[in-house]
Amino acid sequence: MKNHRNFNDLHKVRYHIKLCHNEGERDSWQLFESQPKPEMQQTYREVIGRRRLELQPGADTLSSPDTQVFKNNLSTLHSFLAFFGKTEDSTVGREMLQNFDEKMQVYLDSMSVAPRTKNDRRSHLRAWQQSIANAQQPADRKSTDTSPPSTFHQLLREAISISGYAPKTLAKQAGASVSAIQRWMKGAIPNRRAFPSVNRIEAQLGLPRDSLLASVPQRSREAQSEILRTRRFSIGFRERQHANSKSPYILHARQMTAEFLHEWDDFFEYKTQRSPQLVRSGRGSWRLLPLEKIVERLPPYARRGKMGCVTAKITMDMVRTFSGYLSLPRDSGGRGVPLIDAQTLAWLIVPKAIEGFLAFRSDRSGGLVHKGHANFCKFGASLTHPLTGYLTQQPEFASKLPNGTVTGNWADACAKAHRLYQEWIRDARDISRKPEEPIQGLLNLAKPLAPVMRAVEQLDTLAARAAAGSLEEARHKRDALLLSMLMANPLRARNFILMTWNEKGTGALYRRESGQWRLRFGAGDFKNDRYANKTDYDAPLPHALSDRIEEYLYDYRPRLIKENPSCASVFPGQTGKIFYGLNKHIFQITQRHVPETPGFGPHAMRHVVATDWLRTHPNDFLTAAQLLHDRLETVLKDYAHLKQDEAFSRFEEHLNAVGYAMKS
Repeated sequence: MKNHRNFNDLHKVRYHIKLCHNEGERDSWQLFESQPKPEMQQTYREVIGRRRLELQPGADTLSSPDTQVFKNNLSTLHSFLAFFGKTEDSTVGREMLQNFDEKMQVYLDSMSVAPRTKNDRRSHLRAWQQSIANAQQPADRKSTDTSPPSTFHQLLREAISISGYAPKTLAKQAGASVSAIQRWMKGAIPNRRAFPSVNRIEAQLGLPRDSLLASVPQRSREAQSEILRTRRFSIGFRERQHANSKSPYILHARQMTAEFLHEWDDFFEYKTQRSPQLVRSGRGSWRLLPLEKIVERLPPYARRGKMGCVTAKITMDMVRTFSGYLSLPRDSGGRGVPLIDAQTLAWLIVPKAIEGFLAFRSDRSGGLVHKGHANFCKFGASLTHPLTGYLTQQPEFASKLPNGTVTGNWADACAKAHRLYQEWIRDARDISRKPEEPIQGLLNLAKPLAPVMRAVEQLDTLAARAAAGSLEEARHKRDALLLSMLMANPLRARNFILMTWNEKGTGALYRRESGQWRLRFGAGDFKNDRYANKTDYDAPLPHALSDRIEEYLYDYRPRLIKENPSCASVFPGQTGKIFYGLNKHIFQITQRHVPETPGFGPHAMRHVVATDWLRTHPNDFLTAAQLLHDRLETVLKDYAHLKQDEAFSRFEEHLNAVGYAMKS
């Protein structure tokens, strides 16, 4: 339920809400009241430091910090914190405050030690708790103050308590992250990127806008703003995409007419049948794959039963874009064709429509004529080919265009369109999306992979800080292994999404009797492209990853697939199923943990790995091709600039040998 009570009156109402937290492998339900005792705004490191200063030789609580007694007490505290996924840098929380007795008992019950050792540790922990309680007394005396709480996490707890929402329900309805809400309730401060989520939470709770954000320290806001400012990267393609997203024009799927879909079905059959009635070029067919081999959800017009065709989706997207342009009003850059009339492949032989669309695309690309133009024109050229063109062979398509659109012979009109497409293909030499732009910060380094390795270490640290046995811990370990394997075996996102494992050893990830972990994929599991390597793949993973892989598969992955134990994916998603959004997820990981870049995906990782190798081993393009599982000619083409670097490096050595010197 929503509660629109004035925010200033929150402290006057008492409700209860049960919140579930993972503690180890147990689900413990904790009761929060509308006026919980605040957690201490200090870390365990500060507690230990204060205690060191206070203690003198002969003190009867923890003894002197110079004695073994104090060291034993400190060791117990570290063990206790580690059990609950905390460190000295963690904020003192309920495990040492309201829920101390319960948490201490859970910790002691988990130990397989002698009763005397348990009693000693119980004594150590009670001593620490008493020390913390003594330090908290001034805060407790202020608890009689009736003014509302002022810190962000306290205000959030109060609001959630009154609303009657469970945090997961609130997150779902507000479009926010469950883990983020839980972190904020524990005392974390939202960064600037999370402010829109906080505003949505405020709206869902019926609170005035910015009533929660007003409690975020201004110093934190300024710091976050400075971080974002200094880390801003200018990526031309992404900025154009962002600007263009504000003025979409593609034909929406729900706008497609039944007649147009019927026309498309005929074309789909022509491209996928083994022996179509119309003539088709030798390379003009589309490949159908089982849906479980496709790493994206295909719309109905790209599926047939349990089979699907990614090329069909890509092609229809081009057609929908073209139709959307045709139906745009002229004052918006389109041709003003009625929406119903714009939905036919016949428009792809009309020169004015073709020219107008390609020029329109160029304007939205900053004047570039790029691969997107070329791909559209290759499709149009195939439809209008003098011998094998799908449209060329069907002059009846002329009746689908407005009267007077096509004058003269249909075959001549197709031939004219075909020549126009070829001219645009020849001119399409610009690069709109430069793969090196997002990773330029890495390529400028002597060791481009070092920041990625550092990101793996950060993910391991986050896993250590998460609650033992929690999903959060397992997800960080999944991401750490994912980055590690992307560096070691830089395959495309599709392969990591399709990667499977099982105890029988029949998955894509498997282990030989020698203990070596390997990856294997069939030729059909790779990119369907004439420049791609179409051979089977069976390659080893580094021995250094063996322990990490085994630990993940047996300790962490089972938590991720708990709700879907039949899932065979090595890297399952949030729901324990195949992770279709893996590409985007890798972008988010690198955006967060590789500050030298604005974030990048698996394809860019391939570029980093290949560049790093070729810089260290000049001209070893064969090894680079094997690492990427690409054809040698493809690698030679994509990394020709490194051959140029090597040529100039060798020429510099020649100049030095003949005594050439630059004089200032």
